[in-house]
Amino acid sequence: MAQLIADRRDVDFVLHEQIGMVDHELFEEFNKKTADLIVSEARNLAIKEILPTFKDGDEIGCKLENGKVTLPDSFKRAWKLYCEGEWLAMCDDPSVGGQGMPKTIGCAALEYMVGANSAFMLYYGMTHGAAKLVEAFGDEEQKKRYMKKMFAGEWGGTMLLTESEAGSDVGALTTTAVKKEDGTYAIQGTKIFISAGEHDLCDNIIHPVLARIEGA
Repeated sequence: MAQLIADRRDVDFVLHEQIGMVDHELFEEFNKKTADLIVSEARNLAIKEILPTFKDGDEIGCKLENGKVTLPDSFKRAWKLYCEGEWLAMCDDPSVGGQGMPKTIGCAALEYMVGANSAFMLYYGMTHGAAKLVEAFGDEEQKKRYMKKMFAGEWGGTMLLTESEAGSDVGALTTTAVKKEDGTYAIQGTKIFISAGEHDLCDNIIHPVLARIEGA
């Protein structure tokens, strides 16, 4: 029996009949054939590589041994193929290492991938979100050092927001950041519930920390 993660007819209807994505002047090079091919490749990756991680994530899961967190081998294989296919930054500008695809196509692709295993795709979400933060607010040195490696999936990313007394009320955070003479910040505080905070999919993980600066 074929895997039905998302109804392809519904996906095609939204892309081509409801939105008329390929008719938009910004995406003239993305004709219907190209759009359909991208969605088909996303579906294939989701079914053949990402979907098997769902079972392994449930039965094997993450393991903490000798201070190191490891993931099932299927996660590593799927992540490698996901990054080699340049899916992580598929809708981002080519200047930052993306492919510049329309976000409508990106959403269609993600519907299959997230549907296959939302836990696996959390690693994408955390990494991409952290990279976008650097893109929006980082200086050129930070973009060069962190952003492109994250968009390529070579490095992972997280978001350090929640504290024991500041969950849904993030504004109640007490973590502080004091600026030093060299321009860096001394951070003091405790964060909890750090999604994708430690794993072995990447060589390095970048941790953006939400903290209160002096006077804020």
